[in-house]
Amino acid sequence: MNLVIIGPQGSGKGTQAEFLVNELGLRHIETGEILRKIAETNTVTGRLVRETMDRGELVSDEVLMEILKDQLDHTGVKGFLFDGTPRNLVQYKLINDILALHGQKIDKVILLNLPEEETIKRLSSRRTCEQCGRVYNLITNPSPNGESCECGGELIQREDDVPEAIKRRLLAFWRSTEQVIEAFKQENILVEVDGNQPIETIHQEIRQKLEI
Repeated sequence: MNLVIIGPQGSGKGTQAEFLVNELGLRHIETGEILRKIAETNTVTGRLVRETMDRGELVSDEVLMEILKDQLDHTGVKGFLFDGTPRNLVQYKLINDILALHGQKIDKVILLNLPEEETIKRLSSRRTCEQCGRVYNLITNPSPNGESCECGGELIQREDDVPEAIKRRLLAFWRSTEQVIEAFKQENILVEVDGNQPIETIHQEIRQKLEI
């Protein structure tokens, strides 16, 4: 089984993806984390990704697809869970083309919906450890050490987690995903879930709608 989970930033995609990966034995393809790691490298692609993310913009299809091709190794894999991609029709076709080489396709797409004000509230409260990269949230998951990480590193607010950058990312997300979400609906593979609920409630609703 190959699944996609998408939704605006802060909707809890990563948490729900981990549940599904552990339960179904899928490989987690988390584009946000992959891009952040690449942005930390001193390479041409790394600098390009870092500059794009600092502006609160989305990485181009060409760069993202080249990165994904390197991730899609089918050896010993039951399936993939794509976290945050495809976000447009071009990406959807390219991913399906890669999967088709192995006689597979995207089976279901989970869309986590979340109001804009809740997204801004969640993301602007996010803090990242400058030393180890661990992520906390001042509201939902604060560090027990206050302004420092449990490893002792300083907690900082990423440039793309300030309200102005968040609004730009939200606008870019909905603009870019509008057509592909409609395509998912037309193909009857879209599962919509309210992301503004308790984590376990969301998980159970996903399981019920996927019939797993």
